[in-house]
Amino acid sequence: METIRFDPKMFISPPYWECPKCNAPDSFGVLMICGNHYVRRCKECGYDQSYPLPKLNKKVIYIDQFAISNMMKALNPRTKAHRKGTLDEFWVRLFKKLHSLCKLQLIICPESGFHTEESLLSSYFAPLKQMYELLSYGVSFCDHDTIKRFQIHENAKNWIAGEGDKELNLDVNTVVRGRRINAWQDKFIISLNLQYKQDWINDIRKVRAKKCEGLNEVFKRWQSEKNKTFDDWLEEESTAFGRITLQIYLNYLKRFEEISTGRVKFSVNDVFAPPSVNFIRSIHNVFRQAGVRDSDIWTKTIEYLTSPSIKNIPFIKISSMLWSALARKAATGGKKEPPNQGMVNDVEFISVLLPYCDAIFIDKECHNYLKEVPLCNSINYGTKVFSLNNKEKFLEYLSEIEFKTSKKHLDKVDEVYGKNWREPYIMLYNEEEE
Repeated sequence: METIRFDPKMFISPPYWECPKCNAPDSFGVLMICGNHYVRRCKECGYDQSYPLPKLNKKVIYIDQFAISNMMKALNPRTKAHRKGTLDEFWVRLFKKLHSLCKLQLIICPESGFHTEESLLSSYFAPLKQMYELLSYGVSFCDHDTIKRFQIHENAKNWIAGEGDKELNLDVNTVVRGRRINAWQDKFIISLNLQYKQDWINDIRKVRAKKCEGLNEVFKRWQSEKNKTFDDWLEEESTAFGRITLQIYLNYLKRFEEISTGRVKFSVNDVFAPPSVNFIRSIHNVFRQAGVRDSDIWTKTIEYLTSPSIKNIPFIKISSMLWSALARKAATGGKKEPPNQGMVNDVEFISVLLPYCDAIFIDKECHNYLKEVPLCNSINYGTKVFSLNNKEKFLEYLSEIEFKTSKKHLDKVDEVYGKNWREPYIMLYNEEEE
């Protein structure tokens, strides 16, 4: 039986001070960083002392998967793109800037389920995971269906109170897990490597292919709708959510009625309810708390899901406008080829996450749509949008964040982490470590 011994001193790290108790030189190091304070301990006498840390106001920046992938390839000598030397040096510059700002406690780049899902479909899952975990420092967005449910819940509360047009409270702290956004981060990142079954990964591919196939059929219809206006498609898209949600819920009830009567067999797919079922349940909870009787709850639910109020829910508003912009392009001949599999995911993450971010870096096509009228005027959550269309502007935006930072803050970072801390970890994929 092997015994592993830990020396508590190994958890004490630089920068070192003279111990204020035993006066041992270069012994009083950093033991732990705890969000709004940090603790020093003497390696000689074990004396501890806590020091407060100033409040932070980090910028929340979401980096799309394609950028995560390109930064990984630019740094990873084991990828074909790296060996060929065909990657734009912009990706190395971007990584250096992002990671440096993360270490300076100025920005955070939360990871999401979109990162995980798309990385699983790549042959470079582990290196991609290393990249988005390094920039997120333990902060991740809740899954997209949970964020949608939060938005529906608050909108339903406003609607039943007669304030259906009231803007939602889009506080990013309510839609993230793990460490707090504005916590001073620890020096270490703890990562859990789960084993994903190949059947599950294959199911992701099948679902994506099915969604793309359905979108291609819709795209063909859009190409034939020459007489429609943007507003026509917008009305169609924004009202579809309530109708589809109700239909999925009814199908769910029908399925369980068939299972209970023995007409169909229970399967693993029946274990978890579809997101639409959870949306309806959340709406019902809101209405019951507001005093709606059970005998009236379905009448109110249908009234709510067919009301103009749901058009103001951010994820419905943004996705409806993006799909309408794509429909307009298809009908006018501006886009002749149907979208690829990534478009559904792109619209999904943009519509769900954009309102919670200070900035996002996305693909060029969706960026172009967001710059078109009326999207550029209506999707106004204060989020700066960047892509390869304005990549240098993105680097300028990031540089400005550091430029505006006070010397007092930078000195505090040096005090807690050391003077060399701010250097980006460009050796993330060092071959010897792999």
